[in-house]
Amino acid sequence: MNNESRALALAPLITPFAFAFHAYVSDLSGFNMDDGVLTFLGLFLGMSLAAIPVAYVYMFFIGYRFYRLLLKKNRINFFTLTLGGVFVADIPMLLIWPFAQLGGTVDFYQTFQLFSVVGLAIGLNFWVLLNYESLREKLKSS
Repeated sequence: MNNESRALALAPLITPFAFAFHAYVSDLSGFNMDDGVLTFLGLFLGMSLAAIPVAYVYMFFIGYRFYRLLLKKNRINFFTLTLGGVFVADIPMLLIWPFAQLGGTVDFYQTFQLFSVVGLAIGLNFWVLLNYESLREKLKSS
């Protein structure tokens, strides 16, 4: 398995961990451990079952096209992949932004931050997996 295939296949798997980390730091109900570990684990499992398929859909329909565009322009680096991950994750949030104030029940900015952190984590994970061999060689030589 080459590095590109490995990165495409494994990068979205960080989604539930990034989501749970941001939710814990942001003190979201259920993820802040106030209700106990079993509640957290139940939410984590449920969120994982829902978020991982969505992350793969994003990766293959939006993220992969963005990656191929960067590859064609020869602009693959740490910044383009991590910030590109944020942009790809925030595309649906930017599409619903004009309608976000109509409902008033969901905190749009909290959700926007959550999607941004998850996109950043996926982009960073994608960069690490894409450069896995060279990073491993640098660590071995030092």
